[in-house]
Amino acid sequence: MLVLPLSGCSSDGDDRPSAAVVSAPVPGITLPPDPLRELVPTPAEAPAGMTPLLTATGRRDLAAIAAFSADPAAAGKALKANGFTSAYTVLYAHPTDGRVLSVVAVRFRTVKGASADLAGDLAAGGGTKVAVEQVGDQSAASTQPLPDNGGQLLTLRFRSGPTTWLVAYGARPTPDPSVAVRIAKALVARAAS
Repeated sequence: MLVLPLSGCSSDGDDRPSAAVVSAPVPGITLPPDPLRELVPTPAEAPAGMTPLLTATGRRDLAAIAAFSADPAAAGKALKANGFTSAYTVLYAHPTDGRVLSVVAVRFRTVKGASADLAGDLAAGGGTKVAVEQVGDQSAASTQPLPDNGGQLLTLRFRSGPTTWLVAYGARPTPDPSVAVRIAKALVARAAS
């Protein structure tokens, strides 16, 4: 876990940072370089007060992406069969309120491969379906309880061209779906330019 020193703590005698400090962006943090870095949200695009966990951010290979699945062996076979070429992940967290944001961008050789992979993910996905505005060429969202913190995780999966994304936004008591949709729409627009 990345620990960042915070200045400007509240002056009421406790050691917690003030609300203004917690919601301010951390200057000078950039994500690790990679051609797919443009397909995940920058620190300035993350929800207020969230900072990237750089040890969980960067280029990922097929095995790393497959390991996110409940069945890594089957996921690895599907990614390979669908023409996986590269992936990039970013993880953001808020230091005090428990919110997390994870974004995974995966590039495939063809639109057909990306579409097949997303269709497989959507068919295997769990949780409770949530109606949200369509993002990209195909998309779907669901929620599920987060373990141990009483919150929920909203998962938005979508595709544009040969790229698929997963935006997972967790919050207590419930995440705002418009946050995930806003981020997703910005990523699709950037991928198209």
